[in-house]
Amino acid sequence: MSSERSLKPSSHPSSRRPTLGGEFFVPAVLALITLVYLISAIQLGPPMKAGNMTASFFPIATAILMLVALICAMVHALRGRARASAESSSVDTESHAEIPSGRQYAGLSLGAIGVIVLTAGYLLAFDLIGYFVATFVYVLLLCCLFGGGFRDKWLTKLVAAVAITLAGYLLFEVVFQVRLPTLWSQ
Repeated sequence: MSSERSLKPSSHPSSRRPTLGGEFFVPAVLALITLVYLISAIQLGPPMKAGNMTASFFPIATAILMLVALICAMVHALRGRARASAESSSVDTESHAEIPSGRQYAGLSLGAIGVIVLTAGYLLAFDLIGYFVATFVYVLLLCCLFGGGFRDKWLTKLVAAVAITLAGYLLFEVVFQVRLPTLWSQ
């Protein structure tokens, strides 16, 4: 009886099975947010009228492209999970080195949670306070999130936030002639 126990693996089998983590859940949550955005963009009206683009064309096109990219990312995560479960235990040992040492909640890293919260806040603030303020703050906070905080290279982050905000404004307002909400037009 004791010899049978020694033949059993020492680690629990479920601990070796890879689980879905942030690689799947972050795109899934972003896909849900994008789907809500797509539904609200469709409610603006048809994307084309009399052969011309309407105000809903670019938001609908962007949302569809984003959904396709997010679905591809989720499929990639699922394929990676399937490959990982088919690999031997020796590869399992090597994969432990790839796991980030940061804290994770429900399979999401703090950075991923930060992106989700910032994006949700941006979507809510966009109509309330307008494009310029919402986009500038969103881009600046993303730069700080991924660039080691506000203290490091703060001037570069401010310049990047202003440049991205202005580039987006020119793209939408000038090139696509889509009127963006502004604080002063509320």
